[in-house]
Amino acid sequence: MNYDIMTEQEINDICKKYNIENYTINPDGSIDVDGDVYLDFLNLGKLPLKFNYVSGDFRIYNNCITSLEGCPKEVGESFDCAKNQITSLKYSPIKVGTYINLYMNPL
Repeated sequence: MNYDIMTEQEINDICKKYNIENYTINPDGSIDVDGDVYLDFLNLGKLPLKFNYVSGDFRIYNNCITSLEGCPKEVGESFDCAKNQITSLKYSPIKVGTYINLYMNPL
């Protein structure tokens, strides 16, 4: 996904679709979320947005995601990407507050 060409309206529509609230759109098209992001059990092949900072939990558990591209650089609480098809930690968060769950990925 080319996150650089998304319009503000497209970002807003995606946030609404996935119930992402309390977010700020950054100049680079990434978003900061004051709260949690739950994208579990959605059969996603990749992240629908480019995240920068999430103050709470960031969960993408049980999807078909192969790359962590678009993941936040920093997660305030837990980062859960278990049960996906992730083969590399490239693009993983630089800082996570509590724990990281990578269970059942072909790393």
